[in-house]
Amino acid sequence: MKQSLFLRNLIVFSIFTLLISCSSSPESKLIGTWKADVVNINFDEQKASPQMVQQVAEREKQTILKFTNDTSLNIIDNNVTHRTVWKLDADQKIWYRFENDGPAMNELGTYVDGTIKAESTTALGTIEIVYKKQ
Repeated sequence: MKQSLFLRNLIVFSIFTLLISCSSSPESKLIGTWKADVVNINFDEQKASPQMVQQVAEREKQTILKFTNDTSLNIIDNNVTHRTVWKLDADQKIWYRFENDGPAMNELGTYVDGTIKAESTTALGTIEIVYKKQ
């Protein structure tokens, strides 16, 4: 009798633990809509005017990331939706590729303390964006 009660409790505990661990996966923290909170533009002043820097910053602030599930990400840029497949690696880096592209993945950014930090390098300099979940 004690053994069957112990076994039943062990099974219930195991199922409960499994359900909790599945619902709080690192990927589940990304599901939702993310918008740019901070945009830092570090362009070479010899190559880019202050107006150009302002335009780039305003455009980046309009980009929306919508993680719809553990594999689908919509990147909305200039009112155009780009459908992508994404993954989160062990270092909390987020990788994506467009649906019809080959297997090569592009780095989106890193999940850090409830934010996504992205950095890109261009011919003019660097762009750093911090996204926050809405």
